[in-house]
Amino acid sequence: MKSNISKLLLVCAAACSVALTSCNDADYDVIENQAYIAQTNTNGNSSKKITVGNDSQSAEFNVRVSSPVGKDCTFGISVDETALKTYNETNSTAYELLPASQYTLSATDVTVAQGESTSMPVTLTVKPFTEELKNSGKKFAVPVKITSKDGTGVINSGSTLVYVIDQVIFQPVPTINAANNVQMTMRQDYDLTEWTLEFNVNIDKLGKAIGELNNQALFGAWGSNGGEIYTRFGDAPIEGDLLQIKTQGSQMNSNTHFNANTWYHVAFVCTGTKLYLYINGVLDNSMDLGGKVTNIAHDNVKFGNTDYLRANVKVSELRFWTVARQQAEIANNMYVIDPTTNGLEAYWKMNEGTGNDFSDATGHGNLAHAVGNTQWTQNVRIDGKE
Repeated sequence: MKSNISKLLLVCAAACSVALTSCNDADYDVIENQAYIAQTNTNGNSSKKITVGNDSQSAEFNVRVSSPVGKDCTFGISVDETALKTYNETNSTAYELLPASQYTLSATDVTVAQGESTSMPVTLTVKPFTEELKNSGKKFAVPVKITSKDGTGVINSGSTLVYVIDQVIFQPVPTINAANNVQMTMRQDYDLTEWTLEFNVNIDKLGKAIGELNNQALFGAWGSNGGEIYTRFGDAPIEGDLLQIKTQGSQMNSNTHFNANTWYHVAFVCTGTKLYLYINGVLDNSMDLGGKVTNIAHDNVKFGNTDYLRANVKVSELRFWTVARQQAEIANNMYVIDPTTNGLEAYWKMNEGTGNDFSDATGHGNLAHAVGNTQWTQNVRIDGKE
């Protein structure tokens, strides 16, 4: 009996060995002589960034076959909107297809020559955005796809590559200080369980010691029943280079110590029971909240103060939302956004270049007016990069 059991185990082991060998051979057959876009490394969710300013910018990609080919193999190159749809669904983004007039591909097909495994590069060139595209606030991408023209296999996960197009935003920015606060008049009062506040900011003077240059106010809004959203640099018990927010009777400080004369994107997100601070699209701090409704009066909203603001503050892309934004949504839209985006209640681009009035890009008619004589700095790159 023991002998029969041993024989049975040997047979099973042999069968498993054959099965594993067959599986390995099958995997090898799938990979052998299969093509993909080299820059994807066969990753099915691949993207590359092209940053476009005042000049055209280009990027190159190649078709690669997993082993040298025995004959010339030709592949078609196209722009595939379905690939962009899949990318958006996977990454919670909302990129739109860049208009065809804004880019060129150096080839519509490419060949991997006999004995080689990689094609010559194909070049995607993106032109500077038109004023219409810049003002749309939309985010664009170019999704490229390869297909076989001679029956050579293509690995599906490496067949597409999404080029995300980033705008370099140069714009005028106003300076806010103790003599030049901004007063807002909103279209209505608000009773909010969720909200998001974001802006780009550059301040030229910050305290380093505890209590030094404290209470340098940025955005503030107040309403009945203790409703408050108040943001400032510094407080009596903390250093002046920490960013603080007060809401729902609580306050939270940034972990980041800010540098003077440096651009930052700041976003505060309230879900009702949780408060988050994102700096340059990265989570900096969070805290639990009591879930109170935040009441905001339409005529009690402003940016800056006259008593404690000792610095000059440059600000742009000031947005107020009646929804809690997700981190990916914040990180992907720090410098430009579609004014029609759901939940965007007020959007002051702060890019007029002259005067004391700032228009609301949403069309909701939320007014913003500087009480002093606004000083403007022209042609500023608000992402802080050179």
